[in-house]
Amino acid sequence: MSDNGLWKKNVESIRKPLEDGRRIALEKGISETAIIDFSSTSNPLGSPFNYPDCKLCLEDIFSRVESMYSYFPDNEYSELRSIAAKYFGNNIAADNIFPALGVEDVIRMVFSSVIEKGDTVLLNRSQNPADEKHCIISGGEVNYVCEENLRNISSGLLSKAKLILLTNPDNLFGHLYSKSDLISLLQRCNDHSTLLVVDESLIDFAAESVTMVDEVSHNTNLLVIRSLKDTFSLPGAGIAFGITNENFAAILNRVRNLFNLGLLEEATALSLLDVQEELINTYLPASRQFVRENRRYLMERLSKVRKFKTHESDTSFVLVDVSAASLDSVELTRRLAEKGLLVRNCSEFYSMDRNFIRVSVRPKEDTDRLVEAIGTVVVDSARDSAMENLNQILDEEPVRPLGANRACPYYPCHFKGQDCTFCFCPFYPCGDERTGGRWVCRSSGGKVWSCEKCGLVHQKPTVQKLLDVLKCEGEMEYKLKKAWDEVMEPLL
Repeated sequence: MSDNGLWKKNVESIRKPLEDGRRIALEKGISETAIIDFSSTSNPLGSPFNYPDCKLCLEDIFSRVESMYSYFPDNEYSELRSIAAKYFGNNIAADNIFPALGVEDVIRMVFSSVIEKGDTVLLNRSQNPADEKHCIISGGEVNYVCEENLRNISSGLLSKAKLILLTNPDNLFGHLYSKSDLISLLQRCNDHSTLLVVDESLIDFAAESVTMVDEVSHNTNLLVIRSLKDTFSLPGAGIAFGITNENFAAILNRVRNLFNLGLLEEATALSLLDVQEELINTYLPASRQFVRENRRYLMERLSKVRKFKTHESDTSFVLVDVSAASLDSVELTRRLAEKGLLVRNCSEFYSMDRNFIRVSVRPKEDTDRLVEAIGTVVVDSARDSAMENLNQILDEEPVRPLGANRACPYYPCHFKGQDCTFCFCPFYPCGDERTGGRWVCRSSGGKVWSCEKCGLVHQKPTVQKLLDVLKCEGEMEYKLKKAWDEVMEPLL
């Protein structure tokens, strides 16, 4: 028992979840319906219940649930596993399948059934941080492997591993492993008695299907995870399946909690899979086309944001490198959340630090709004930082200009001998073209105020006059107006 409480010592190493962007937005007074979620990996086309060709009706599900309340549900989920087996195909039978309340529930069951204290678990660095949590709770020791190294993992490391867990496409870059690479890895896992778990939650959005489901029936060291939540845009209904050989599936069906799917989840899954032909022939192809077209537009728009670098993806999101930008991933996601726009902060992923965000595909008009908001929050952040620096200057006695900041990579940005006390103009954006400033078109779209032709607040006499006004008593907003009227207007 831990000295700090009743819990095991190893659970203390579980990382704290990141700040919840949705909660930040709601606390800013933004309604739930006004939030645009670029952090979710759910199908951007929307659910089949809103897709006319699928002929699905929510009222039918509620009626089905109502009829199921009068008796104990079937804990074997016989009907659901049979219809799911037909949907996944590839010689899969009901006995190969066990249902779960989301992907994390599958992983929890597998880890609790397989991993013992001290066992080594290999995770690729793009795994959901929750996967690490379940490994730690089970007593396993996590060893992270970069995506490219999984293809050529050393025999020494593989021989130590009890289990390898990877996502395909991977959960960060959105890259799709080839079928030949996965088959090769599986063969090596068989040689070392290592369980290979492949999470295919996002595989339905990829243009090419490289599912490993067809390898399940004749391999004892393979388990595939499939989810209905993301594929069919049902974030509130965590429905997933583990697919493996009959013996292992039987064990996991014993390990799972009784009635682990609620009646609503079961009824929703049955209704969805009842219209398999419509899903496979109309809805899923339309989803892939939507993802492909809107992903290209998303990449084009984000790549035009100054110092943003996008990575190619095979699925429904794009990884963006913001390491050269003025905001790190933590501050950027927080400021966007305050405007009701949620993107995924990747700092909780192994070795990613605060350098990346993940942005999911959405309709073009949502993408335009996001890119415009990014420009706004960058300016807001610069203004906040400048005001903080200004307040520090004003707190000093005596208040005096700082002089030229020759360490700045942009120095000199206007002229030799300039004063850099107001590197970021406290009046920005003044919108007054008498200063020499003007509105210019952003490469990412929209217009932004440019001070390139204005050097007024860099003139030493002007800086001193502004400081004389700003060091007086009063609110900053009042002092800035006074400084503009008394110092700037006479210059214009």
